[in-house]
Amino acid sequence: MKINDIVVLRRHDEHHNRGVIGERYVITEIKKTEFKLCAEESHDFCFYTGKENVESLVQFTIPDWVQNRTDCDELATQEFGLRLEKTAAVIINLLKSKNRAYGNTALDPVKIFSRLDATEALCARIDDKIMRIKNKGINDKTEDTVDDLIGYLLLLKMSMQ
Repeated sequence: MKINDIVVLRRHDEHHNRGVIGERYVITEIKKTEFKLCAEESHDFCFYTGKENVESLVQFTIPDWVQNRTDCDELATQEFGLRLEKTAAVIINLLKSKNRAYGNTALDPVKIFSRLDATEALCARIDDKIMRIKNKGINDKTEDTVDDLIGYLLLLKMSMQ
């Protein structure tokens, strides 16, 4: 058994009498002769018990090729996360730059020519960007339009909060 395994408490002994027999717990620490178990859902109730007092819910061992696949999946997930953060940072920096240049007009329009509130004005800008992509396609010349569209969608989300 290892940390994060789910086990069932099967009995108490003279030194370990905490926990509910028959309940499931998560192993959070392993010592030489005992486990630290915590409540499966909230981890707010923890106690130590002898290793002989629990039964593992794992009935089979995971083949090496599955473990290796899991390791690869974890690396792919980390790589995805880094790419996502880098891509989002470009859009966030674009929005910050435009906010410095134009002021907070996207979320607080000055309403000189248009009387639309922020949400309606952003929806109109989103429509314009989508039409440009529809008419011109997605290519090197419209890549900035995709960035603008993502930015406007983020601003729309902010205006709706």
